[in-house]
Amino acid sequence: MIYVILAHNSPESLKRLILRLSQKKSYFVIHIDKSIDIAPFINITKDIERCHYTNKRYVTHWGSFALVEATLQAFEYTRTILRKRQRIILLSGADYPIKSTVFIDKYLESHKDTIFINYEEIPLKRWYNGGILRFPAYSEIKKEINIYGGSQWFSIPPKALTILFRFLNYNPSFLEYFRHVSIPDESFFQTLFLNCGHPYILNNLRNHNLHHIKWDYPYLHPRIFTAKYFNQLEKSKSLFSRKFNPKESDEILSKLDLIIKSTEHH
Repeated sequence: MIYVILAHNSPESLKRLILRLSQKKSYFVIHIDKSIDIAPFINITKDIERCHYTNKRYVTHWGSFALVEATLQAFEYTRTILRKRQRIILLSGADYPIKSTVFIDKYLESHKDTIFINYEEIPLKRWYNGGILRFPAYSEIKKEINIYGGSQWFSIPPKALTILFRFLNYNPSFLEYFRHVSIPDESFFQTLFLNCGHPYILNNLRNHNLHHIKWDYPYLHPRIFTAKYFNQLEKSKSLFSRKFNPKESDEILSKLDLIIKSTEHH
């Protein structure tokens, strides 16, 4: 399992996340926002094996194309420097598993080729104006490709990663167009996979992204999970959840740790 993690704050939270997921066959490829000092992150994780930081970093402002670039950079690192062909799971530094690594491994082993990504065709009801305003020259582009949106977080098998980069090599205009899209991290990969035309991708897409995320009105940011939501996460069928922060979420994370530990050897 290769966990690609995009983080921009809280070295302690990153360490806690990695230690919870760490095992002999897991690797971590981490992108730290370029505007943040990386030294505390490297220092706090220096004793954790198979922990790698991308050599190129981006300033990943919310809704910027840099979030896509950071993800692609981490994928490129996985492919060319780490050179491991394993399933990739994309997480943020504010995520946490809500199932044990044993459960996560078994579940994903039984879905070897599945591409877990949340997608809906634009216009998307819950987005302002259906999301149409995010896409320059929408009506013209729509004649060329169908545009999709959804959650930024997803998980892909190694073969999908190869196909992804092949598509981008053959279609540089796709990458160029998305540089001008607003909040492209919520549509870039969905649109790519659903338009690449590769049978392996199309046959293995599953409209689910393994994450338990709740949005509260006015739907600008995901809910921060605190202890009062523990039962909700305990009952969830998802493998991961977001969003947590060090101040408000310590109690629920400690409770999750206890429940996860109790199931690890069952």
